[in-house]
Amino acid sequence: MRRAAGRLQAAALVLLAVVVLGGCSALHGDVAVPTARPAPAESQDRARAASLFRDAQRTLNPPRGGTRDPDRAAALFEQAARLGHPEAQVLVALAHLSRGDGRRDTAAAIPWLNLAAHEGEAEAQFLLGRLLEAGDGTPRDTAWAALWFHRAAERGHPEAGFAMAMLQVAGEGTARDWPEALARFRLAERRGVGAARRYREALAPRVPPAEARQGAALLAGESARGAVPAVDRPLRRFAQSALARRGRWDAAVDGRDSPRLRAALDAFARDERIVAASPFDPLVIDRLRRPG
Repeated sequence: MRRAAGRLQAAALVLLAVVVLGGCSALHGDVAVPTARPAPAESQDRARAASLFRDAQRTLNPPRGGTRDPDRAAALFEQAARLGHPEAQVLVALAHLSRGDGRRDTAAAIPWLNLAAHEGEAEAQFLLGRLLEAGDGTPRDTAWAALWFHRAAERGHPEAGFAMAMLQVAGEGTARDWPEALARFRLAERRGVGAARRYREALAPRVPPAEARQGAALLAGESARGAVPAVDRPLRRFAQSALARRGRWDAAVDGRDSPRLRAALDAFARDERIVAASPFDPLVIDRLRRPG
């Protein structure tokens, strides 16, 4: 995962001060990270985007005897991103986060990260969580940050798992869960996150062995690949945490589906006078994101 992120960072450098950023004369203000899922790219656009991405890679790293053309590569990466290629979207976002003039246009990066994150790019999910947690380029929203950290962690991103554990320890943005946080620290430590050991050693004596085993068992089955589904464990956990903050949920915050959770969401929608198509309708989730 770290090697993949490094490759993305290196390729993003070719986008600096060229086609993607050439027209940016001023930095943007804060932008909100939307709740609703973006519309997926059309199948023909995806095929074209994949072809453009491959062309960009070859242009950036041509075979022996070829001529490297960073400007053309940047243009191809941008076209691929606009047609829905998730990895190209991450590259464009990273370019905005590493501008050649020494500034960062975080707000310009966020829409690209949001698109790629919904397509299952773990690095985009992690970066989006970081920006939300810090309120960098977008209003601070630790609950939505936790959701994206959780999704990236499910896809094997070590730093995202560590970030999620930190929020679970503090009960910030998500319900406090020391057993699961301990399991996340252990996993992050095994995957090379240096700070994880110190936090694991500090937390371990505070978690009873039986609870620690339960937390580890829950994480053992945590995995995800590909695009984010309409409803997943991170979204259910977000809903449980948000309902609990409002005194509407007194059961475990574990991200598991249940008739009780759906009934609680339906009741919340009725009380808020939201006409919802389903318990996890974006209108309901968007209202839960607001301070309650």
